[in-house]
Amino acid sequence: MKVRMLKRFGLALLLAGLILVCLGIGFSLRLQMELHLVTTYVASHDLPPRTLVTEEDLLEIEVPQAYLQGYTYNRKEDIIGKYTDLQGRIPAGSCFYFGMLKKAEDLPDYPTTLLLEGQSAYSLETDLARCGGTLQPAQRADVFVTLQTEQETLTGCLFRHARILAVKDHNGLDLQAEDSSGIPYLVILAIPSQEVAVLARAEAQGEVRLIASSETYDAQKEAVPVTDGEVYRLLSGS
Repeated sequence: MKVRMLKRFGLALLLAGLILVCLGIGFSLRLQMELHLVTTYVASHDLPPRTLVTEEDLLEIEVPQAYLQGYTYNRKEDIIGKYTDLQGRIPAGSCFYFGMLKKAEDLPDYPTTLLLEGQSAYSLETDLARCGGTLQPAQRADVFVTLQTEQETLTGCLFRHARILAVKDHNGLDLQAEDSSGIPYLVILAIPSQEVAVLARAEAQGEVRLIASSETYDAQKEAVPVTDGEVYRLLSGS
């Protein structure tokens, strides 16, 4: 009887020992995991909404792996070149969490990110005939205007080498979007800010067409006004 009790007691001790060993190993692994340092990046200063993130905006730090919880961008190449969300500000010292950053093309005002200094994005209502049917973003086109004066119908080029930022359908979708109708309704052009009123007057008083040709592809020129043309003089009042 005593031998049997001793065997049971010894077995209980063995099981208790095994449990303690397993708990110890588990605790040790958990501790190592929590203390395992990994490299990540935080904001070096406050980042306002819709800000292009550059390398100067990043501060490299090491933190316990468990701290990140899989919700952050931890590679520099996944952060640089993206924009902060339109509705959010990233405070200094914050990690870059998913949802805080967007690719340029995912921003609601994406075309404006493509503007050069001194340019404005002009939305021109159009159709297949008036936009030449085949115009694409990044392409350049000449802006032609037809005006009806008291004496005659006047047609001429208003701008040369106007860069197309986007082409959208009636629902505001890019023509390349999966759900797009594929029929152009708006063409967004990069126009010198001081010439916006001239183009708006042209659209109100006449008919505007976009013409692409081999001569319009000059990457060194951006929406050059044809100031010596009769159409430009009439619309600008010069």
